[in-house]
Amino acid sequence: MKKRMFAALLAALLTLTLAACDGSPAAQTGGGEEFQKNMHQAQGFGLWLTTFCETEDGFYFEYGPLYYLEKATMKATVVCAKPDCQHNDSTCNAAINADTLWPSGDKLFYTTDDYAIVNGVREDYGRRVFSVNQDCTGRNKVQELDFEVDGDNSVHTTMPICHRGSVYFVYSDVLYRVPLGEDLKKAEAIWGEEAKPQDDQLDAGFLPGFSGSVITMTGKEPSYTLWADGDFVYFMVNTEQEDGAQRDTLFSYNVNTKEVKQVWVTPTTDVVGPWEFGKEASNTTTFTLSSSEDVDQWYVLDGYIYFFLSQNGMWRCSLETGEYEKLADTTAQAAYGTAIFSDDYMCLLNDGPALDYFTKELAVGSPQRAGGDTIFVYDLTGKLLKTLPLTGLLEDREALGYFLLFQSGSQLYFLADAGIVTDNGPITQGNFTVSGEQKEEHNLLCCLDLETGSITQIMEFDH
Repeated sequence: MKKRMFAALLAALLTLTLAACDGSPAAQTGGGEEFQKNMHQAQGFGLWLTTFCETEDGFYFEYGPLYYLEKATMKATVVCAKPDCQHNDSTCNAAINADTLWPSGDKLFYTTDDYAIVNGVREDYGRRVFSVNQDCTGRNKVQELDFEVDGDNSVHTTMPICHRGSVYFVYSDVLYRVPLGEDLKKAEAIWGEEAKPQDDQLDAGFLPGFSGSVITMTGKEPSYTLWADGDFVYFMVNTEQEDGAQRDTLFSYNVNTKEVKQVWVTPTTDVVGPWEFGKEASNTTTFTLSSSEDVDQWYVLDGYIYFFLSQNGMWRCSLETGEYEKLADTTAQAAYGTAIFSDDYMCLLNDGPALDYFTKELAVGSPQRAGGDTIFVYDLTGKLLKTLPLTGLLEDREALGYFLLFQSGSQLYFLADAGIVTDNGPITQGNFTVSGEQKEEHNLLCCLDLETGSITQIMEFDH
């Protein structure tokens, strides 16, 4: 799962999705659910559809406003019953602006970077936990996640998670745990060193290089991805290795003993062979990044990390013994490929690097992908179970690409780039001229049945 600042700058913060909580006496607002791993797998470049959670009867997801997708009917509706609401501004009940989302009882919980609203007045920008009823009424502030206003000195933004009654979040590069609903005075630091403010740094959580600000980054700034499975909360963070390279490193936190251990580090090519990984990205006017060798997608389950390497295959590694096992060589099915996991499957799309806009060459290592027309379904032993075509979705045009979102049981949900390409002649902005090839944005939300291969078109988003 690539965590590159370059990708974040280009895609304007791809976000992760999430889920669940437990009921300690101090956190009865939160229920007892586990972190929903399968809801934390969305892939895509510049994709504003990465926030999901699952209930028994359906899914909630945010694409502008919050939607509810009913499993039985495959019908998606905006979660707002306000009369005559157009669902296109902040007055809509469904405009919750969630970073992370999880269900508990008859409520939804979510985190957001937003202004607190007190007596109708917006105050103090910061990260908070809110709850709403499942019809998006009854919005209630549950918890603050900023120790002080504008005090977070993290360069990278980390999406919090909730697992077994506790919220895990990063503040000034330190990972914390706090019971859901409790005051931050009860937060415990788990790992990390506090980041120091930079003279020219923007407000916490914002990207450098805007409003005339110039920040030179080293590439060593911590970039977290949070995860949970059973008695362990995991965090993947880039660390410097003995050879000087920055590689994703996985740590575990035992929720019972509070022990933190390093359990895995991104393997070198002498262990797993060559694969496609990120190249150095540099823009001296705003930031610099060193190269980073990060796996494309990973998934922790029952003491193993499963991961996919583009141009290589499907692997797993025991977090106890460190033993690697190549489960499947996928290059015959997909020269490059994009994958997502669940507790049962790895689904692989045979897409590849997109053409660089300026050089018109394959942008190997870029998070931007293109093409693809087939899903290959593997079980977690590496056995290829199904080969399912995605062709024929659109009657009047071909899909320009696909974005894999999540799996639930035998269903794979994905977004088809159904845009219409037009040619309006060269476009000039000041002294800068670009190709006139333009695209009308249309994204089609679909569900692929992994057993039958049938595809259901759920809804189309127009821009």
